[in-house]
Amino acid sequence: MARAPKVFTWSDGFHRYTVAATSRVKALEAWETDRDLFKEGVAQEAPDAPDAKAALAAPGAVIRRAEGGLKAAVDRLPKPKPKKPDASAEAERKKALADAQAALEAAETEQRDAEADIEARRRGLEAEAKALARSWTARHAKLRATVERLRPR
Repeated sequence: MARAPKVFTWSDGFHRYTVAATSRVKALEAWETDRDLFKEGVAQEAPDAPDAKAALAAPGAVIRRAEGGLKAAVDRLPKPKPKKPDASAEAERKKALADAQAALEAAETEQRDAEADIEARRRGLEAEAKALARSWTARHAKLRATVERLRPR
């Protein structure tokens, strides 16, 4: 006499696999796995599984049902409770913000002053270079004239 099939099921987190088979070994063969899912605690006998009737109607055929995957697993996680704002922490945050804004403004002012100082020194150096060039031109012309006057003809 043939044994009556039992319903076995397991899930990989994305799909639920259900099969009606006469033994665990036959269920593993239907699932085409080399792992012993029963020993690992992943698979179990489930006569009341949602797909039990469909599996019993077609023994040996694997019924695959989508399980929602990662999104469903994340949705099942407990929701974090919103933290109540701590008045002292909020006051510290506002003070830190004000201090940071003041430091930023001071740094920007310092940078503008440093750039203005460099620009003033650059203009001074350019004026000094022009004066040096004029002085050199005049001196050079005078020395050249002296050399030309003293050369034998």
